[in-house]
Amino acid sequence: MIKIIAILSIFFLFLNCGFKPIYKLSESNVSSGNYSVQITNQVSREIIEEINNNVFSGTDQEYMVKLDISEDLTPLIINTNGTIAKYRIEIGLNYELVEIASDKVISSGATRGYAQYDVVASEISNEDTKKSMTKIATKNALQLMSSRIQSIISK
Repeated sequence: MIKIIAILSIFFLFLNCGFKPIYKLSESNVSSGNYSVQITNQVSREIIEEINNNVFSGTDQEYMVKLDISEDLTPLIINTNGTIAKYRIEIGLNYELVEIASDKVISSGATRGYAQYDVVASEISNEDTKKSMTKIATKNALQLMSSRIQSIISK
């Protein structure tokens, strides 16, 4: 009986420890930093899909983020016969946070996301891996940008 009471006490202690996630959507699924995204240049479909999947936008946005996106593919390892064995993908996000009501730029900045992949013999596999790594690099850059924007909006 004492063991059960001790286990329940520990359970309730950890249950009410006060931890609250800072980026959790509220019960009404409205984020504290609600903003829409506008991409200002032409980018690949993988990047657009990743942005749409990772940016929460509700019905009444107070802010808009204008994104200028750059994509760079750099060979990292070149074999002695001139073929490339490894690539690095770099996604750069230059952003401006604009208040929609006043059309005033509140903040601007840049973030970068990186991913690497090895080249294999199959071109189809290489293309699939490149698309996957592009999404990962975009997600890395978006996470950093989102945390900066959330910090600015909460101020």
